[in-house]
Amino acid sequence: MFMLSFLREFRSWYWSGDFDDPEAREALAAHAVAGTPEEFRRAFLVLLRSTDVAARGTALDLYDRAGATSRFGEESPYEPYREEVLATARELLAGPPRPGDARAFEGADHASALLALKNDAGPQDAEAVRAVLLRRPDGDLLDNALGVTRSALAGPGTPDAQLVALVGELVFDTSLDVDERGMAVGALRQAGGAEATALLVRATGVDDVHLQQEAAWGLTFGSRFYAHRPLLERLDAEWPEAERRFEAGEVRSALGLGPHSTYWHGADPEGEGLRRAHRELRAPSSKRAHRQAFRTMLYSGLVPLVGIALDHFCDADGLTRFGLDREPFERPVRALARHLLRLSPSPAASSPGSGAGASHASALDVLAQVAGPEDAPVLAAALLRPDAAPLVRQRALCAAQLSLGRWDVPDERLVAALEELAFDPEAAMDDRTHAVNALADLPSPRVTEVLLRAARSGALPVQVEGALGLTGGHLIEEHRAFVHGLADSWPGGEDEPDRAWLVHLALDE
Repeated sequence: MFMLSFLREFRSWYWSGDFDDPEAREALAAHAVAGTPEEFRRAFLVLLRSTDVAARGTALDLYDRAGATSRFGEESPYEPYREEVLATARELLAGPPRPGDARAFEGADHASALLALKNDAGPQDAEAVRAVLLRRPDGDLLDNALGVTRSALAGPGTPDAQLVALVGELVFDTSLDVDERGMAVGALRQAGGAEATALLVRATGVDDVHLQQEAAWGLTFGSRFYAHRPLLERLDAEWPEAERRFEAGEVRSALGLGPHSTYWHGADPEGEGLRRAHRELRAPSSKRAHRQAFRTMLYSGLVPLVGIALDHFCDADGLTRFGLDREPFERPVRALARHLLRLSPSPAASSPGSGAGASHASALDVLAQVAGPEDAPVLAAALLRPDAAPLVRQRALCAAQLSLGRWDVPDERLVAALEELAFDPEAAMDDRTHAVNALADLPSPRVTEVLLRAARSGALPVQVEGALGLTGGHLIEEHRAFVHGLADSWPGGEDEPDRAWLVHLALDE
């Protein structure tokens, strides 16, 4: 496992490991030879709760390292202590920076604290990070402070005006390295408000083309894109190809066509007005035109065009690509999705790229996001429809899983439909296992009954999925012995069932 190996080898970003606290020294030594997540957690907590600032800073570095390693798919063993980590980081930031010595440079405690906060900072952290930036730090302190600033300004609500202004000073401070100025521009990228937008617009006029590109990229986020499209088109045309960086590519991508649809490739509108609406939907020229284009497609009365509109409602790169509020459309979109599911599925000729059933696939993706418990019968019918195309069955399973996870109480009608599909010997095995997986992590005695039935199934893939469901946090202790016996009976090596390793991993933890 990558996580534990990486953590054993890692000590700290900034600290030597020479602590005043002897218990912390022992904990760091134990961390270097730990073999289980629990052993790592015990050592980590000693460091985090130490009175030695160097030990606490080391714990924050370990938390950051584990978070970075989690990109490989393994959960950080320290994640259960996230709130305590953030509280420790904020406590360190509230005090003056620690003087430099042989153990760490001046302000290393703030550097570690900022690292731990960088993905979770909010408006409440604006004052603390502003205090760091006012001292005009350099190196990692500046980098980490700007990372926290980006998160703090990106939160909902009005951003801290003083912090925005201070970052603006850094953007135009020519005594700073151009890369540092670029990081300051990046800190404004997702900040709301007229002040941040004005700074980004001003930064597009600086002499350095790469700063221009960073600032222009910031103008593609949210609804400010609409107002600044002409400026972005001009800049994109002016930048020399040899000077274009990643940010320039993002600007060009924003100016270009968005997705055609999810399921309707090959189904293009007929008639100039509808073609124009589709193009506007993909490359909006203004907020008002974007809304109108969506309405035109949604109310066209033509199933392929309605399907395209539903796809744009669901796609993060569709209707909400530039921050357009989709809430006003939620009720009519949901009503049209239900209506399409009452009709026969669209024929393959209507959607050459996806085949039969694209209308149902588009509708089910809508319900996956906005269905309420009252939609359970519609979803159950879609799951059990005998003539459902593979695509439609897959989208129905996804819609059922997401809906059950969102609702406060699992709906019995939907649970029963998933159970029927899971034990249907005529159904595709992937659909049967997905049906069991859709019930995982749902706190319901009825769901637990289905998982136990699946774990006793004669179909090994269904059995594995049922066993995996029983390893969920609220079930594993009660059913550990039963699942352990099942897992011991499975073949190993090249014959080991898919996802059996996840069951073994859960049992080991």
